[in-house]
Amino acid sequence: MTSSLFTINVADLVGRDAPAREAHIEVPVDWGVELSKIQRDPPLTADLTLSHLPSGILVRGMLRFRVEHTCRRCLTHYREEASHHVTGLFEVDPDEEAYPIDGVEIDLEPFLRDEALLALPLLPECPDGCATVVTTPETDLNTDLPDQASEVDSPFAALRDLLPPGE
Repeated sequence: MTSSLFTINVADLVGRDAPAREAHIEVPVDWGVELSKIQRDPPLTADLTLSHLPSGILVRGMLRFRVEHTCRRCLTHYREEASHHVTGLFEVDPDEEAYPIDGVEIDLEPFLRDEALLALPLLPECPDGCATVVTTPETDLNTDLPDQASEVDSPFAALRDLLPPGE
C-alpha cells in the first residue's frame, strides 16, 4: 500500500482483542461536488476512535472542515464551518459496505472523502435567504423591482415605453 497522510498502521488491532485507540488526521483536501467545495485552509480534521471487531476495525469520530458553497438561487458564494459524525467498518475481505484493510494498514481517504461529500448539500442556499431573488409569486417582475434595484438596472426598462399608457 502506498503510504499517505490518510494511512494508519493498525497492526495492534488486526486479529487481536485490543483496547480502542485514538487517531487524529489533519490534511488539506481538494474535495467537492458541483456547488460546494471543501476548503484547503484550514485543513480537514478528523478525530477518530479505532476499535477492534472480530470482523475488522470500527472507525468512529468527528470530521470538521470549512466549505464554500455557491447558492443555487442567486449564485452568491458563502462559507461555513461543518462538522459531521462518521462511522465506518474496515475488513480484510470487505463487502460492499466496508473498506479494505491492506495487511496492517488502512487508508482512511476513501472513507473520509465519502463521508465528507455525503454531508454536503446538493442544492445549497444562502443561510439568510437571497436578497436579490423574488420569493413571492404575486411579484410582477416587469414593474415590481427588488428594493436594491433601480429602474436603470432593469434590462427591460426600455420596453416600458412600448406599452400603451395605463398597462
